[in-house]
Amino acid sequence: MANYIRGLDHAVIAVRDLNQAAETFARLGFTLTPKGVHPEWGTANHCIMFGQDYIALQAAEGAGTEAESLRAYTAQNEGLIGIAIGSDNGAAAIESLRRAGLDVPDPASLSRKLETPKGTATLMFSETLLPAEATPGVRSRLVQHITAERERFPEWMAHPNGAFGIAAITAIVDEPSALTASWDKVFGPYSAVLTDTTVTVHTGRGLVFLTPPDDVTQLHPEAELDELPPAPALVALALQVADTGRAAELLARNKVSFSRDSEGTIRIPPSEAHGVFIEMVGG
Repeated sequence: MANYIRGLDHAVIAVRDLNQAAETFARLGFTLTPKGVHPEWGTANHCIMFGQDYIALQAAEGAGTEAESLRAYTAQNEGLIGIAIGSDNGAAAIESLRRAGLDVPDPASLSRKLETPKGTATLMFSETLLPAEATPGVRSRLVQHITAERERFPEWMAHPNGAFGIAAITAIVDEPSALTASWDKVFGPYSAVLTDTTVTVHTGRGLVFLTPPDDVTQLHPEAELDELPPAPALVALALQVADTGRAAELLARNKVSFSRDSEGTIRIPPSEAHGVFIEMVGG
């Protein structure tokens, strides 16, 4: 485990209307946590919890630097805006990354207040925004969960579509081959592997694909990604599900537009998921 990092912790999807986004993702078969509020940021979210990682649907609802940044983004787009990298020892991870030559800021405290099956809870995190040169092409944060025991309940992780984890995240970048050394610095030597024009980053938990815009359909055949945002940008999220057949039946019942290939992989277009292309793959 390089730099005290254990891999992908969560993916963040920026949305304009949190209530509407919650309805959309419930229609896709996800169970969502109750609404949580970040007083320090002026943002709010619903989370889709898995056993080891999760997805955060996040919207600006108050005042703060993070809220303003989110508003600026969602004024033009909705969709994947960044990832969080997990550590069980944030302070040690920061010091290790600094020794590797990265200018990583000191960590800050972040809280999220929400209702849980055991009553009102305040969840606490230690987090820091990593410099752009740490994970070029992908906006990332380092996060340590201080109150991890309050974050997961069985009823929050029972998803009707059978989803149980993040398999991979795809970003489009102009020159993936030039970025391998930077990602290796964060996740360890040879964690970023170049194959043809695509770099696959093995984070320790979940993959990050870095691919040129023209080659994204090689990773995601038949994907409806004709109108890609300018690079760099996060464009796709692959999720593991227990049974793609049952997931497809649920999506069909809920009248969700999707396609499915001969291997069973489900592809949900960005128009059905607030700007995110979602794949569901067998676990």
